[in-house]
Amino acid sequence: MTRQRLTAGPLQVDYDSGDLRCIRLGNQEIVRRIYVVFQDRNWTARPWIIESESIETEQDSFQIDVRARGTFDASPFTWRGHVTGSPDGEITYSIEGDTPSAFLRNRLGICLLHPMAGFPGRACTIGHASGETSVTAFPDRIAAHQPFMDVRWMKYPAVDGVDTRLDFSGEVFETEDHRNWSDASYKTYCTPIALSFPVEVTPEDVIRQSVRLTLNTVGTYAVAPTATESDVITSDVVTIDVGADTVRLPLLGTQITDLPWSDDEVDSIRHLGLNHLLITIDATGPDPAGDLRAAYDVAIRTATRLHVRLIDADDAAYSSLRPTVDEVAPLVDSWMVLRRDESVTSSAQQRVARDALGADLPWCAGTDHYFTEINRQHPDMSGATWLGFSLNPQVHAHDDRSILQNTASHGIIARDATSIAHGARLHIGPVSLRPRFNPNATDPDADVSSTDLPASVDDRQRTWLGAAWTALSLRALAGSVDAVTYFEALGWRGLRERDSGSADPDAFPSGPGEEFPVYGLLRALEGFSLVHPTTSDQPEVADALILASATGQLRALILNLEDSPRSIRFTGTINDTIEVPPLSLTSTDLIRSAL
Repeated sequence: MTRQRLTAGPLQVDYDSGDLRCIRLGNQEIVRRIYVVFQDRNWTARPWIIESESIETEQDSFQIDVRARGTFDASPFTWRGHVTGSPDGEITYSIEGDTPSAFLRNRLGICLLHPMAGFPGRACTIGHASGETSVTAFPDRIAAHQPFMDVRWMKYPAVDGVDTRLDFSGEVFETEDHRNWSDASYKTYCTPIALSFPVEVTPEDVIRQSVRLTLNTVGTYAVAPTATESDVITSDVVTIDVGADTVRLPLLGTQITDLPWSDDEVDSIRHLGLNHLLITIDATGPDPAGDLRAAYDVAIRTATRLHVRLIDADDAAYSSLRPTVDEVAPLVDSWMVLRRDESVTSSAQQRVARDALGADLPWCAGTDHYFTEINRQHPDMSGATWLGFSLNPQVHAHDDRSILQNTASHGIIARDATSIAHGARLHIGPVSLRPRFNPNATDPDADVSSTDLPASVDDRQRTWLGAAWTALSLRALAGSVDAVTYFEALGWRGLRERDSGSADPDAFPSGPGEEFPVYGLLRALEGFSLVHPTTSDQPEVADALILASATGQLRALILNLEDSPRSIRFTGTINDTIEVPPLSLTSTDLIRSAL
């Protein structure tokens, strides 16, 4: 589909396959994305198929007409989009859609994302359907519940002297804090969450919605002239400033799955020098004590520690497990009990586990779901030495640009989780590229994958992009988190393919024992424990994770996100220029600048 950079007077905007992205006034991003979403009865976002596009551009304006049809439950639904940008900086995004046959939806229509950077605490005025207004602000701490309700229009500062105004029509809109799910944005969306769902969309229904962006000049601000071609073309040289201070890398680990492992598989994980392995044991399985003992054996052979999660244990399971728990306890850094019927482990279940297995064990409180769960229902931290929750970048968006942008939220999540932990250590994991399961599914049997792979598998796991995402995630979490568990050790959700090869060679064509780029990333981290802060002048073109060892050695992991080579110029603590190939993650050792 078409990707193009467009201009609407003083505004620049990226168009990509029916979406408007990164609407900018000068260097300030004022809207991150405007797009159409369909979420089915399980809250799974399904893709659109773009059937036609027409783009007409002038120097300072544009007009786009797009036609798209749905997939899965929404396959009969089609929508037509009309998007305009005018010389005075007005952008309108409108849609009209209908269906010849009925289907169910949880959400259908326009969503708008507000960027995270620079927005926490930003003043905002909300206009309501009643005609009343509310003076408020975008939340700084991650808001557990919707900060803005019943939104007809909103207004907030864009830059000094200019306000952004957004007018919504065709539905009732409200705003949620997307950072709860590790999206680096706030989302204003259609259909209030308080209304019942799913809802049937019938042939009698016509979906008509629009959002209009205008710039309101206040004071003496002079609207900038129309952008020239040189303003919108990125430089081939990306400057990355490296700060002198350092923060600590978290303790790194990966998941144990699908035991037993071959000797070569064990050796491959041992060579990474990881701190820990995480094992999740289903207490309702045929031999949970045997599973725990097998995980202990793998930890011994890989020279790692263990973090243990126990799911759905009852009194009989605890009684059966107790001798093995006593045996393996010296190697286990945390124990966590989970129940499939609880989003956050209750105080009652924690007490049962402690009484059965030992109150002096290092207990972990929290959830196997996302940060939003512990943000909405703070766990009981009494007696806990750890707080834990999982993370992935694709609860809402799946494209490369979004998942890389969303790593910026990781440090904010860690900051707020620390306040919930009340002094306990923070463990984020499992971290996965795709959701491991859908905790919001109301009809799991109907929650099929949108791709040829299982819903929990992403073919980018075996590419440089999976490693690039991990590097940016690590940079964001360094200094705030005690331990992070990335991916599974082996297989198509892992660091390395199984010796037996891919479970589906056609959809995931990995070779037996293939080491994925993220494996190489973790190898490059061995011996390094510190991270230097970095600031890229073109973060969506190239960026870097800068590592330091206790002895002063420096290593750069450089991400080039564009399909052309780039020169990376380091300033600050490092004074060097490195050439990197297109679409790559490059590891190189560096020399510290002379004082």
